[in-house]
Amino acid sequence: DSQEHVDAPKCHPNTRQVVLNEIMNWIILTVTRVQWVLWLNGAAGAGKSAIGRSIVELCIERNIPLARFFFFRTDSTRNNIKPLVATLVHQLLQSIPDLKPIIIPRLESDSLIFTKSLKTQFEFLIFGPLRELKHTSLRLSTLVLLFDGVDECDDRDDQASLIRIVADFVKSNSFPMIAFFASRTEPQISAVFRSASLSDITLPLALDDKYLPDDDIRVFLNDSFDEIKRTHPFAHLLDSNWPTASEVEEIVEKSSGQFIYASVVIKF
Repeated sequence: DSQEHVDAPKCHPNTRQVVLNEIMNWIILTVTRVQWVLWLNGAAGAGKSAIGRSIVELCIERNIPLARFFFFRTDSTRNNIKPLVATLVHQLLQSIPDLKPIIIPRLESDSLIFTKSLKTQFEFLIFGPLRELKHTSLRLSTLVLLFDGVDECDDRDDQASLIRIVADFVKSNSFPMIAFFASRTEPQISAVFRSASLSDITLPLALDDKYLPDDDIRVFLNDSFDEIKRTHPFAHLLDSNWPTASEVEEIVEKSSGQFIYASVVIKF
């Protein structure tokens, strides 16, 4: 819910329903869980971040505890791992208030914690407190950690480290937690998810033709053109049949399954 305009878009209404349902069904799984990590992957502009923001919204609506970080390549405050753990801790304290008496003393005891390694920060401020919380009598819901745009973190080694650190914890069953990652299929990231330690516990979801993106893009275009005809100050100059069905189909075809193309056309 950042005030940055780039963070505003979620999935257009009545689009991406199949993939959103598949992800939410994985999150609220009621049978024995085998896959503790989900990797949503696809090309630039395929709509991964919009799906991620929609998943965050759905989790909040259903009171599912959640902490998330959206990497962004051109934002110096979000294109590296330095603010990652602090951001997650802030959200965990809001999402699970019972963590406050555990985490706050730890923060006070080590004022330099955020200068230490990513693994140390995770262990001291997130994993350790979660283990401690599990030993109380509280009824615990499954916690979701969501990381979008992992490939937009500026250090490839940090990308791989983040995935491994989080995956190692979730598969340890030390706390009921699952992890959602979204990224492009870059070699260094694909290699981690294909590794022996992760492949068995990872559910890969590729944003490809299986999810019929053309149908969703067509819905988005038709709704957006209708809105233009209702609200644009020069709408009275348009022909009643604008745009024609063939013109919409041309945009759908040129989009090649990438929502960003259709979105740019509509903005123009």
